[in-house]
Amino acid sequence: MKGFYVFIAVVSAVFLAACASTTSEPEAQISPSIMVTYTLNDGKDWEKISAGLQGWGDGVADFSLANEQANVRIKKQASNLWHIQLKRPLYLFEDTKYEISVEASASEPSNLSFTVQQDGGEYTTYFQRTELVGVEKKLYSYEFTMPNDEKHAAFAIMFGEGQPGVSYSLNNIKFNSTY
Repeated sequence: MKGFYVFIAVVSAVFLAACASTTSEPEAQISPSIMVTYTLNDGKDWEKISAGLQGWGDGVADFSLANEQANVRIKKQASNLWHIQLKRPLYLFEDTKYEISVEASASEPSNLSFTVQQDGGEYTTYFQRTELVGVEKKLYSYEFTMPNDEKHAAFAIMFGEGQPGVSYSLNNIKFNSTY
């Protein structure tokens, strides 16, 4: 009986070796057909960028993230839009449609930008919309389709054009894949 088990083990090993890929070319990666949804989640996995405090830029803001609400108060206007931002890392897939939705208002009409881009390297921008946000809360909703896979992407809400003293209030921040 022991010989039978040895025979089965040898046949299995030969079969597995024959099925193994021997090419050095990378296999094509297929986008998963799963739904993903990212929310504020009390700020977990979100980065608060205030470049003037982090030593690489000049914008400064106070951030408060709790109960699916983000409050951002500009203390010093930035010279670049991206010097003040709330950012979430993402892994995005080619040909997948994504939806962004955010309820936003400001203490006075002020610009903010919704951006999806490569987080590093060339900082390739895949989606960007700048909106003049008013004092009344309004829902901003967008869709876009990814042109390629991007494992180092980020969804950012940029406040760098805000004047000192302006406060932004954001609710129901959602970034999700759609069908």
